[in-house]
Amino acid sequence: MDRRLQNSGLVLRIGGALSVGAFVLAWQIISTSGLISTVLLPSPLAVIEALVRVSENGYRGTTLLGDALVTSARCLAGFALATIVGVPFGLAMGSSKRLAASFNYIIQFLRPLPPLSYMILLILWFGASEMSKVVLLFLTAFPIIVSAAMAGVRNVQGRRLQAARMLGASQHQIFWHVTLPSSLPLIFTGLKIAFAAAFQTVVAAELLTAQSGLGWMVLSASKYLQNALVILGVILLGLIGMTFSRLLHAADLRFIHWRGID
Repeated sequence: MDRRLQNSGLVLRIGGALSVGAFVLAWQIISTSGLISTVLLPSPLAVIEALVRVSENGYRGTTLLGDALVTSARCLAGFALATIVGVPFGLAMGSSKRLAASFNYIIQFLRPLPPLSYMILLILWFGASEMSKVVLLFLTAFPIIVSAAMAGVRNVQGRRLQAARMLGASQHQIFWHVTLPSSLPLIFTGLKIAFAAAFQTVVAAELLTAQSGLGWMVLSASKYLQNALVILGVILLGLIGMTFSRLLHAADLRFIHWRGID
């Protein structure tokens, strides 16, 4: 059985690699066929040349690695702060009807609100500094995480709570051994969604107010029609976002090994 699963996983990975290879080949054919100007659609080879060039010489006083690290650090700072504050707050709201009644309207108001709609206010309050970007990312991820944690508590099966009470567990023990573990699947789902939203927002924030980062590099390069560099930036952003998403997924599997088991 294990060998069948390994073979199935290998087939899926090969299929994924082949699809990526087919996409790059089609891209190369289209860009060299003359159907689309190479100015608008540089070939994969041109993107690789741009990667080599900017890796060696940097871009407008910044390095490619530095820009990637700046974007990642901004996103992680806002997301980590939202997680540290949002998870306990959401658990508390799920456990307390009074707390939920006091803050739920505010959370539900913030959750669908486009983050960039209050970017101007943050710039007025904090200036075009790192603080304004981190606060923006915090406000993007926070309501999503709080909502997920609160929903996780409310979705705990009543029979599990009843069984714990019948065994003489205290409220403290019920929370740590029943409520929190049962809430983790929804919490991690919320974390994944919140990170994706924060990562999208950090790029948009860099397009508006930044002098470094991959989003800034993409916007700056587009002004000078350096489209190979623009595509390179988009690819790197996708790879960074995918990497962090995979790490969250791995943490999900590591900490919620009982997922799907009743």
